[in-house]
Amino acid sequence: MDKLLQQFLLVARLQSVSAAAKMAGLSQPTVTSNLKKLEKNLEVSLFERKANGMVMTEFGQILYEHSSRMQHEYHQMMTRINERKQYLSGKIRIGTGDAWWTLFVKEAIHQHRHQFPSASVQIELGNHLSLMESLVNDQIAFFIGHEIIGLSSKYNVIFTPLFPTYDAYFVNPSHPLLSQVTTEAMLEEYPSITVTYDLDKYSHIIDDPFPKLVESHKQKLDERTVYEVDSLLASIDMAMDTCAVMPYPNAMTKYLSRFGLKPLNMDTPPFRGTVGIYQLPQKVSDEHNTLLDRIKCLASQHI
Repeated sequence: MDKLLQQFLLVARLQSVSAAAKMAGLSQPTVTSNLKKLEKNLEVSLFERKANGMVMTEFGQILYEHSSRMQHEYHQMMTRINERKQYLSGKIRIGTGDAWWTLFVKEAIHQHRHQFPSASVQIELGNHLSLMESLVNDQIAFFIGHEIIGLSSKYNVIFTPLFPTYDAYFVNPSHPLLSQVTTEAMLEEYPSITVTYDLDKYSHIIDDPFPKLVESHKQKLDERTVYEVDSLLASIDMAMDTCAVMPYPNAMTKYLSRFGLKPLNMDTPPFRGTVGIYQLPQKVSDEHNTLLDRIKCLASQHI
């Protein structure tokens, strides 16, 4: 970004030429001279010297507004360029749901680091909608999550199924439903915990919200107390501290038992969906392909 604009922004934000010069590692006369040069180029006055420091004129405020946006775009551009350079040099950028991280992605990353000890790794945890947003914005190369029912047709993505998954309902060890076979109707008497819930800001990812509405109506979530928690660990705390019921993949039973949670004895285990890998159709690096093969191998143990 143009050095005159960079120095102008520093002076505008700090309201001091000397403070701006110190932060930029320049002398005060240099910054003063460059400000005058910028004013000469634009043929306007940008600052007024007042008791409380350098105050922008009307022209200074216009320049500040636009140059701030330019600086933001410049930083975004440089970040993406650097990310792409790291990606091509072997940096791993993936996303995963909390459950899949615990069950097999963590081990895949562990093995990958041993094979490529100098490679950088970026791991984003989230639910399938937030990870899809990151994928289509080129912030991750692929992610592991549930298949998105009703996904918008504008997203050109590939979904590779790994395995089907069923839910269990987890409760604290003193929950009254633990002593009996539980039906879906009996669950309606208790609050429900939604782990890593779907945020409204990702609603544009779904073309057809009907399937989710049907499931919500089936569980009568609009009539029950619902705790929406954007963290697995916080959800576990909530389940232990309340009489709420937490639906979560039954493959996580062993892991959740470490925290004291127990699965209810359901008359019928509910189908949760298909877990798989989402990625863009573009080619990924050899390192990513190696990690993908590891993930598929480890995930096969959960089929």
